Amino acid sequence: MNRFLLGLLLGACAALVTWVISSSHLWTAVIGLVVAVLVWFGEFLLDDLI
Repeated sequence: MNRFLLGLLLGACAALVTWVISSSHLWTAVIGLVVAVLVWFGEFLLDDLI
């Protein structure tokens, strides 16, 4: 649950920064989702790489 909330928070922060810089709906959604998914699945990705 902690990883989900961290991903949600970091994804929202990344989306906010993207929105402030570019004001683009598409980029805001893409960057926010990519950051959230990378945090959520980062544990599994790192285990495969190490």
